[in-house]
Amino acid sequence: MSADSTYTLLIVESPVIARIIQRNAPSSVYVISTNGYAWKPIYDAEKHHLKAIADPDQIGFRKELKQQASWAGNIIIATDPDPSGDFIAWSVHKFLKDPSVKRSYVHHLGIRGIERLISTAEVMKPNLLEQRLKNRSLIRHQWKQSGNRPSMEVAALASIFSDHFQFRNFLDQSGRLWKSNRAIRCNPDEWIPLKDQIDESEYHTPEPLSTFDLLQLAVEKDLYSSLGNAQETLQQLFTHTLDFSQNSLISYPRTAANSFFSETWSELQKQFYKIQTQDEFKPVFIRNIAGSDVAHESIYPLDLGLTPDKVSGELLSTLRDLYKLIHEQTVKAISVPKEKFNAYQSPFHPDINFYCPDSDSDSPSAELMPVRTIAETGSILNSLGVQSPSSFGKNMDRRQDKNYLQIEGRIVKPGKYLTPYLNNGPVYAKEISTLNKLSESPDLTSETIHATLS
Repeated sequence: MSADSTYTLLIVESPVIARIIQRNAPSSVYVISTNGYAWKPIYDAEKHHLKAIADPDQIGFRKELKQQASWAGNIIIATDPDPSGDFIAWSVHKFLKDPSVKRSYVHHLGIRGIERLISTAEVMKPNLLEQRLKNRSLIRHQWKQSGNRPSMEVAALASIFSDHFQFRNFLDQSGRLWKSNRAIRCNPDEWIPLKDQIDESEYHTPEPLSTFDLLQLAVEKDLYSSLGNAQETLQQLFTHTLDFSQNSLISYPRTAANSFFSETWSELQKQFYKIQTQDEFKPVFIRNIAGSDVAHESIYPLDLGLTPDKVSGELLSTLRDLYKLIHEQTVKAISVPKEKFNAYQSPFHPDINFYCPDSDSDSPSAELMPVRTIAETGSILNSLGVQSPSSFGKNMDRRQDKNYLQIEGRIVKPGKYLTPYLNNGPVYAKEISTLNKLSESPDLTSETIHATLS
């Protein structure tokens, strides 16, 4: 191959994803996979220095990478925006020593997704990336050295059940799940009495699906035995292509977003009217639109016209059930809501309305207790920087197995080994939130972290 300024080298993590993108990409794009870490991270806390140590088993990849990069006029690294994805991007950039290397993100494996991946790529800022990686490592190191604290993960789990984070979900005395129309701050063991139903009923519509929401729904509907199993199936569905068309079915499945990009809304609107649904499409003012800072939008079918019935013959039952769930929930999320719910108020929170999505009873139980759901747990852990969507299912199963958490349906409760840390939950939440902000600092020191933890 001769040098060609139009030739694009695209670097992704997964060999499976690389093969699918290569099949759908223009001929001017060559895709290569790192297959995980081709370099291992080594952090020296005393010198505040990060090294990328070459994995001897990945020498073949590094040779091909060097050769292909020498031919390419455009190099794009497409790894997840989490710590592992950041390190892979940084280590590849460091190896290539090319200041023009760009970074982007996989949106989906169809032609339109690949076009967006290439068109939205931006020149990397390796120094900022390295600083963030080093700061994260320094923060973790100092946390371990800072006395009688549990691990940062356990501390974050304890903080979930504190009043540092507002509540949106509640259980009544009959075990039914209620929601509030706005998040409220209340004591985790506070019973909230309901008073009479207000005059007006309320419309509520599902949000577009994050990974956390979808895994919760899948397990709640007994489609899978565990969250880990549900997430493995979700990844299989993402990399599945239809035999007759070679098209992919869904967008990127590792996301914390409950929103779509503007162009996705436009595409979904076209497809919505093609399937001649009886529903009305959401107008602009009530859409959740993802901003430019969002790497991955919500999960959705790439073609609403490919209904679950149309593709059922090509999918195993486990994939078919999950695709049906994604398709149905997406249609609900992009439609104007029709269903009304009876709304109730509490004398303690007169400006907040409470409703029960699973029942429209006119005689609710007298009191509500705030709770955390699976999806809410994932969202909070993600905001604290201790959990990315990519490993959520497996990690939640592990936390349950180790008795840090109890999962009952869609509700998450503290387990036996988390209980001793619950009283310090608000303190942990503030500390981790502060440290997350510090991780972006260009001059973070051990002393600054120590002061935060003192």
